[in-house]
Order: sequence, then C-alpha cells, then structure tokens
Amino acid sequence: MTLEHLRSKLSAIEPDDSIYEGIGPSEIPLLEQLLKDKEAWMASRAIFALSRVPDIRAVEILSRTVDDPRQEVRVALAASVSNLKPKDYKNILLKLLNDTELGVRKFAIKTVSGVHDEMIHEKLRDIETQDPLPSMRKLAKDKLREFE
Repeated sequence: MTLEHLRSKLSAIEPDDSIYEGIGPSEIPLLEQLLKDKEAWMASRAIFALSRVPDIRAVEILSRTVDDPRQEVRVALAASVSNLKPKDYKNILLKLLNDTELGVRKFAIKTVSGVHDEMIHEKLRDIETQDPLPSMRKLAKDKLREFE
C-alpha cells in the first residue's frame, strides 16, 4: 500500500471498521508518517489503525504517542488502546490516566477492565479520591464498581 492509498483509505467521511481492512505490519512505517500529519484527525485515524496491527512495533509507536501535544491524538490513543493486549498497553494506560486533559482521562478510565493488574486499579482509586473534577471521580468510582 502506498502512503497516498493509505491516506485515502483513512479519509473516509463516514468511517467504519472496514477502513482498517488490509492494514497490517507492512503499513506500520506509513502509519507512523501519518501520525505526524498536521491534521489531528488523520493522526487519530492512524492511531486507531496502529492499535489494530498485532505487532510490537505498533505498540512501541503508540507508546511514544502518549506525549503528543495534540489533545485529539491522545484522546484517540485512550479510546483505541483497548485494541491492544492488556500487557502491551499497561504503561500507556497509566500515562493516559495521568493526563491533564479531561477527555484523555475520561477515555482512559473507560478503557480499564478487570483484566488489568492492581497498579491500574490503584490509579483508578487515586482518581476516585483525588481528581479535581467531580465527574472524573464519579467515573472512576463507577468503573471500580464493575470489578467488585
């Protein structure tokens, strides 16, 4: 697949899961290029695509994306990280749960599941008691209740 073909594929106006069909390990370098796109929506779609590629190189790239200055990109990472194996995204999720942006934390909290280790659940308990926003504290509390 060429960069332009991949860009065209990910540019669907009303995307669904089919836009990610045919994207595999060989497209990882192209997706990494698209992460640098000036349009945050394109970088976000590249994140969703990378999260669906079962390759450690994709995980490594996504791990670096946690520091992207664009909130939209970090929200996409938080929303898509559950496509990875829990052991592969533990560190990514911990960083996202500490993000300063509300939307990033919100999607990161929603990603947490019962398969995560105690460190992730402990971070949720911290959010439940210490987050400056009542809505985030409630979301963390509700998520923790799912695991009881």
